[in-house]
Amino acid sequence: MSWSLSSPAKRTAGYLTLVAIMSFAWSGRRTLLALVAAGVLGLGIASGMLTSRLASPRSHAVARAAIPSATPVNEVQPPAVATPDHWWKPLPAATAAFQPALLVIEKLRVLAPVEVKGVDYRNAMEAPDRPTDAAWYRFTARPGSGSNAVFSGHHEFGHDATPAIFWHLDQLGPGDAIDVVSDKHTQIRYRVIRTWDYSVTNIPMEQVLAAGTGDAVTLITTSGTYLRGGYDHRLVVRAVRAS
Repeated sequence: MSWSLSSPAKRTAGYLTLVAIMSFAWSGRRTLLALVAAGVLGLGIASGMLTSRLASPRSHAVARAAIPSATPVNEVQPPAVATPDHWWKPLPAATAAFQPALLVIEKLRVLAPVEVKGVDYRNAMEAPDRPTDAAWYRFTARPGSGSNAVFSGHHEFGHDATPAIFWHLDQLGPGDAIDVVSDKHTQIRYRVIRTWDYSVTNIPMEQVLAAGTGDAVTLITTSGTYLRGGYDHRLVVRAVRAS
């Protein structure tokens, strides 16, 4: 899923050595930023963002393809594993908030580099540049900061609607692990607590982007039926930091 963007892709030469782009003073501005972001996202959704870039019309109820293999990453490789079902060995726990470098969902075999994104000239949330990447939004919390870090990813991509990293996101359920990795080879593990499937017109963006009172991640992708250039639903997954 691309997100109806017309601005050129801006990728850095080393996504895992990204210098922290921003350092938010969350104590005083967290709530205000979340409310502003909610309004921005609402405008983006209304204008047709979260729809597949160059994707041909296609229903969500198509036959599912096999889950693609995890994308190899040179800078951070998963350690050797004992069984195919458990290919990701958790890294040391992060001790401070960080800008995310990798998003790992072992159940879905997702190993996705993370792009730092904001909003485009139309005030729509920018989508990841590649189907193998996830986007983290700089106007949301950094993982480990005690608030809500929001990510997005494509459901499908391109003229042929090739399955992308969140093609199987609807298979996640309570208890499933989501790992967010820093460029220092540390991570925070989160566990899914709930999923929602909202229509575009009824998605409560203030709740989706809310800062909350604890360390959490929120994943967003498209779902439903492809109509008039975009999908009519959004799938939202919420996970909280594992103890």
